[in-house]
Parts: sequence; C-alpha cells; structure tokens
Amino acid sequence: MANIPPNMRPVPQEVLIHMLAGMCGQTSDVLMMQYGISYNTWRKIRAGDPVRKSVAERLEQRVFGESR
Repeated sequence: MANIPPNMRPVPQEVLIHMLAGMCGQTSDVLMMQYGISYNTWRKIRAGDPVRKSVAERLEQRVFGESR
C-alpha cells in the first residue's frame, strides 16, 4: 500500500474500534443506515485499505460527531 492515490486514505484504527463498539450488525442495510457506507467500503475499512478521503472524513464525523 505504498502508493496511495492522493484522493484516498485509510480510516484510522480508532474509528474502526468505535464503529465496532456501536454496531447493530454488519449487513449492507445496517451499515448504510448506521454509517452511510456500503458493505464493500466496510470490508476495505476492516482490512485497513484506503477509501476515498471524502468517505473517511464523513465517516469520522458520523462516528465521533461534530464535537471532534
């Protein structure tokens, strides 16, 4: 994963831990309703693969709220 495109980045482990702690399930429907992500994006996040920066930023907002 040495050459990550400039518009992509991995989601921090801290976000993944918070997501796992608050999850109601790991189905496509639950992931979309709770975090606004697809199951494919979820697989990338769990694997530590990069996702689009906009997706990572939006996800951090949803997980930690506006206070962060």
